[in-house]
Amino acid sequence: MPFVMPEVVVRKLIDFGIKELRANKPAFDDLFLQFADPELNSDFGPAYRDQIWEWFSTTKIPVVQAWSFNAQKIPCISIHLANETEDESKAALNDLAEVGPDSEIGTGVFTVMVDVGIHVTRGGDHVIWLYYIVSYILFKYKLLAHKWGLKLQTYSASDYSKDADKSNNNIWTRWVRFRCTTQNFWHADPLKEICEVNVDPSIQGPVSCDIATSLDVDPRTVDRRANKGIIADHVEEGECGLYDPYLEPDDENI
Repeated sequence: MPFVMPEVVVRKLIDFGIKELRANKPAFDDLFLQFADPELNSDFGPAYRDQIWEWFSTTKIPVVQAWSFNAQKIPCISIHLANETEDESKAALNDLAEVGPDSEIGTGVFTVMVDVGIHVTRGGDHVIWLYYIVSYILFKYKLLAHKWGLKLQTYSASDYSKDADKSNNNIWTRWVRFRCTTQNFWHADPLKEICEVNVDPSIQGPVSCDIATSLDVDPRTVDRRANKGIIADHVEEGECGLYDPYLEPDDENI
């Protein structure tokens, strides 16, 4: 019953999508089919699409966590967990999801923001190509991401710009803000199987493992070595909203 690690899942998803797209030339051609539109031939055309394929199929594009980012590995895609906040609107009572066969199951729902950075060494068409490849992957494999725990997925993208912190390396970046919801589970209190209940009145017995009290009783004041057995009493009319027609007001305690 693992926790969902969104930055790990997004990295795996994009890396998997790049490998699948490189192995499927027809899918790549469909992705960039607009460049082959006859009305765009003067600027682009099939030769331009072939140029994109040549670059994409022969260029190493590692997908790394943000702390592993290295300017020597450009082009690359970096993954950074921007924000993870518990969603109070989806909170469960006492964080309880269900009662399992061995324990209670706890749950927590989070709204997650993951930043996907598309980094290239120049501010030309490579940023555009790689952005639409990432966009295609995020849509193409939505069901796979859902299977891995990323639910209610949406994203937004910024314009590409030169990275001021790495200006000497002439690195250009476009950011994709990926938003999703995750639900984590864990084993909470283990279930206790009751094998025997002692109902015989006694005092100075062994200390009980568990006690049951009403809400107006402080459990700390209960003698855990005393057992009064089972006590029954009738309820007066109007008390707790209950009335037993078979018991007269003068009846003695049962």
